[in-house]
Amino acid sequence: MIIEATNICKAFGQLQVLRDVNFLAQEGEILAIVGASGAGKTTLLQILGTLLSPDSGSLTIAGQCIFGKGKAPSDKEISAFRNRHLGFVFQAHHLLPEFTALENVMIPALIANEKESRAREKALQLLDKVGLKDRASHKPGQLSGGEQQRVAIARALVNSPDLLLADEPTGNLDSATKEEIHSLLFDLRKSLGQTIILVTHDPALAALCDRCLEMKDGQILSR
Repeated sequence: MIIEATNICKAFGQLQVLRDVNFLAQEGEILAIVGASGAGKTTLLQILGTLLSPDSGSLTIAGQCIFGKGKAPSDKEISAFRNRHLGFVFQAHHLLPEFTALENVMIPALIANEKESRAREKALQLLDKVGLKDRASHKPGQLSGGEQQRVAIARALVNSPDLLLADEPTGNLDSATKEEIHSLLFDLRKSLGQTIILVTHDPALAALCDRCLEMKDGQILSR
């Protein structure tokens, strides 16, 4: 089991966003979380990604207890765990405009104290895997939206994470580019054994996943 979340609750003021959510994900699984806006999807993804703490409940990722059992890790320990074990892809690419595609992909590895030569090697390998090795020296402003998202996916994978978390990864893309990113995600699972959890409003992407969990009013309706 790569993720086990039990009785996760989260409120913002008087608004109860998550209500006793239980969530399991297996290694190598591609899992979609769907539902209307305001259902709690992104909040759940942020908790699974250790970006947000639950008010109650427990979360274990790759055998490491993050929230709710025993002594909680410090913020510094959680940040280090996140950098090493989790990768993130967002609807907005969040690439740094002043850096090249290669440099953007290298950044998480350098944060993890990887040697620059090794970080560069890994980044080039991943850019090759996502079909952008020949664009490595280009800055984000010189890349299409689909190419920027491919760079973001390569960046998310540079530390060989146990888990890739994606929030609307194709939300800003045209239909043809969406299909390319869909294929890329499933190719990554095939070649790397990557576990992927994604939030999406795209029914075509959700239908391709191993499982699709529907959320409504802060709860998971189906597993």
